[in-house]
Amino acid sequence: MQKKIIALAIAGLASTAAFAQTNVTVYGVADAYYGNFSAKGTDGLSGIQSGGLSGSRVGFRGTEDLGNGLKAVFEYELAFNLDSNAPNTAAINGAATAGDARGNGLTNTRQSFVGLAGGFGTVVAGRLQTPGYYIGKFDALASAAISPQAILAADQGATIAPSNAGRVNNAAAYISPTFSGFSAVAAYGFGEETVDNTERESVIGLGLNYANGPVAVSYVYHKVGNVGANNVAGAQFNDQKEHMVGASYDFGVVKVLGSYQTMDTTNVQNDKDKIYQLGVVVPVGKGNVHAAYGKAARDAARSDSKSWTVAYTYGLSKRTTAYAGYNSTSNDNLANAGVLTPAAGGKSRGAVVGLRHTF
Repeated sequence: MQKKIIALAIAGLASTAAFAQTNVTVYGVADAYYGNFSAKGTDGLSGIQSGGLSGSRVGFRGTEDLGNGLKAVFEYELAFNLDSNAPNTAAINGAATAGDARGNGLTNTRQSFVGLAGGFGTVVAGRLQTPGYYIGKFDALASAAISPQAILAADQGATIAPSNAGRVNNAAAYISPTFSGFSAVAAYGFGEETVDNTERESVIGLGLNYANGPVAVSYVYHKVGNVGANNVAGAQFNDQKEHMVGASYDFGVVKVLGSYQTMDTTNVQNDKDKIYQLGVVVPVGKGNVHAAYGKAARDAARSDSKSWTVAYTYGLSKRTTAYAGYNSTSNDNLANAGVLTPAAGGKSRGAVVGLRHTF
């Protein structure tokens, strides 16, 4: 997918070249697809949806040279639907989180920030995408709507996810320069407080990254304090701690990608969720074959979810991509993950055909 210079995109923001321009750039993604989905215990769904490969959006970014190697930077990115004039939501569970609702914020803002960049790195403040948002770089489906990792992370409520859960309001972040392939990012979300004596949900995000030639490795840590506490006066809530290790290696004839993540809720006995996923991308002519398998395990419910996807993307040009894919997600016991939410212990299936254009 086309890389963006965004709040926590390490390579983009830490690069001096990324800030060589001083003008304002308008960019965006227009992505629509036909989807046919079914799930046990619920009505099927078919029709045109927005955001199959990437959430549809329009954005503005710019820089100003302040002298002595210092630059002011900003970005403002809005999400939208191609298929309707409704707010940016979707009826499909997995697609809503991993696709259309990737930009569904308080005002449909995917991200917005202002900051300073220089030899010291980059400091930004606003509504930010956390280090865990970029788990898609270790996903063979690159966080598409039918990605097993995106579907399973949405079901578990993980913040290490390519979704709205991977964004944080009222936040500040520091992105280091890159040294011999190594870089780091630290972010803190202060939470929003609009009621007196309200417990606030805070977010800490840390990321360590290494990229050199065909190999890339990352570690991400998130801590969400007072989970779900926003605007609930005097209430007591648990903390949520998440870890993720991801890696990829490009052999040329095939690229192998994978990740393992855990989510632990404090003061809740036997509540440690795990997700692992592994996939490959195989170049075929102007296109790529994508295949991925993921599994989510839940200690508390003693139930697992398994998801797999096969897809094909074809580059009609540098900025226009046609795609097609199929996902199947099955559940044990009380689990109900899926691109369309099934009944507990049920199965979900979905097929998509679409077109994405970037500008």
